[in-house]
Amino acid sequence: MMGVQQQKNQRTILMMFIVLVSFYTTGIGKTIYVDNDATSTNTGTSWADAYWCLQDALADARNGDEILVAQGTYKPDQQVVKTARSRAQLTSSGDRTATFQLKNGVTIKGGYAGFGETDPDARDTNLYVTILSGDLNGDDRPGFMNNSENSYHVVTGSGKNETAVMDGLTVIAGNANGVNQDSKGGGMYCESGNPMVINCIFVGNSARWGAGTENRANRYCHWTFRIRKEYSDQGFRGSRFFLCR
Repeated sequence: MMGVQQQKNQRTILMMFIVLVSFYTTGIGKTIYVDNDATSTNTGTSWADAYWCLQDALADARNGDEILVAQGTYKPDQQVVKTARSRAQLTSSGDRTATFQLKNGVTIKGGYAGFGETDPDARDTNLYVTILSGDLNGDDRPGFMNNSENSYHVVTGSGKNETAVMDGLTVIAGNANGVNQDSKGGGMYCESGNPMVINCIFVGNSARWGAGTENRANRYCHWTFRIRKEYSDQGFRGSRFFLCR
């Protein structure tokens, strides 16, 4: 028969194995900072050294990471390039298919005061508004005028689960006036996914179907958000949800 000490040793090994599996499955994430007012190294390691573009932070993010985004406006076609003198410069491609693609295991949180404020970690989504905008040229006019070059989908959550989180963001100026999936979900498009959307606002988006959001989920969603002033050719001005089995 197995001795008492041997049994204890086996239980200890089993517990260590469970802890290690949990560690590598969940991940010990880092904090990534985004602030288009930052002035230093553009590495995302602090508010002073924050990434200027949310896309760069998403490219850097891994499972368990949290992206903190300061007040300001961020567009999916923006990128930082190095000039001939190795200086970082913010550029825009004008690519309408560019979108903020959510990632499993990554949380994006807006509403931070950011660089230059007395307390850059202060968070108030009403006071420090973080905007994700599809107005690539920055020339939209009231009544959804002048938006022909806007992003088809400002945010995309297709195929993502509830560990892909966006929290405290305002999504504006998507224009899904294309064909097939590019005709749906100007603010956010989600096909067969279940990302978590918390305390977000969708406003001033347009589409042929589901102007604010279009979600064809494989199960029920974890979404708490507000829809305002959306436009759709087919009458679905807010959001459309389809539960697919």
